[in-house]
Amino acid sequence: MILLDNVSVQDRDLLTRLTAYFANLEQRVKEGQGWLIFNADRARAGRVTKFVLERLAEHRPFVSYYFVPWRDFALNAYMARVELPSQAGPETAETTTASGIVVPARISVEHDIAGRVSRDQYYQMCFADVLVVSGLAPEHRHEVEHLDAILADRFGKRLPTILLTPRAPHELPAAFAALPGGAAAWSRLYDGMYGSSLIAL
Repeated sequence: MILLDNVSVQDRDLLTRLTAYFANLEQRVKEGQGWLIFNADRARAGRVTKFVLERLAEHRPFVSYYFVPWRDFALNAYMARVELPSQAGPETAETTTASGIVVPARISVEHDIAGRVSRDQYYQMCFADVLVVSGLAPEHRHEVEHLDAILADRFGKRLPTILLTPRAPHELPAAFAALPGGAAAWSRLYDGMYGSSLIAL
């Protein structure tokens, strides 16, 4: 449990608001109400994420949740949108062993495993009752495209998402806009979060 005496005024306010949010979590989930939290540097994101995950754990199994640090999200985006599509093709051929048994080539097996892991994480991000992404800081087009697709799916299902970013409110849209298709993706993200969720600085 985080002691409110040990945090800044901004964090005290945020944790108070989060406490009220989790007091009625089932209703918030039904409404699709999440959070967009700006200015969450490493230390602040760690405190807030710990608080959020502890509160979510109290509601299992009635509310499912999935936590993804941005580093893991970015890796999933790269695998799903860059690496796996580029590896599809001749590498998936079969090989024949010395005993005449036909088996998939090793690279094909590795490709299949990576694909299954990537699809499983994507499924969890799309279908968990609450998705928590900490450290949102897009640097590549595939990250923006991946996030855009997942959030579109979640907004469509009215599932809440909790996003924490180290960026300030004027910095995050600029980071999106610097990437191809990013300005439109930011507009969809912000409109979706603004229409359904709570925003904290």
